[in-house]
Amino acid sequence: MGKQQLTEEQFSFVQQYVDLLMTIEEGFVYVINSFKDYSKTESDQMLSDIFAALYQVANVNETLQSIFADDIQEVIGRFETVAEQASKLEGYFNDQQMKEKVIKESLYPAFHAWAQEMERVLAPYVRI
Repeated sequence: MGKQQLTEEQFSFVQQYVDLLMTIEEGFVYVINSFKDYSKTESDQMLSDIFAALYQVANVNETLQSIFADDIQEVIGRFETVAEQASKLEGYFNDQQMKEKVIKESLYPAFHAWAQEMERVLAPYVRI
């Protein structure tokens, strides 16, 4: 199975997508560290930014699916697991204990596993 060629525009799009995943990862690390390091006072804003970025990823996944053949479709579809874990925070944003539990035990592990797989399948397309 050969790697499909991307147009310059598609290449740029995929590169920005991978960069966004890495930025979300960094955001999660900050938020998780803030649970122990109270000097990290921007964690609620960061979490809000992460949710905005996850929403953006969900919308962009449709475009990504139109670019790639079947081999990547399944991995893209697994984002649904991340969305399900994110929904567990609904109504608990101001409950610090529950927020920490959901992020550390459900949401971040789901995102991290999915993002690593996405980066693995997209790497051949964005490395020159």
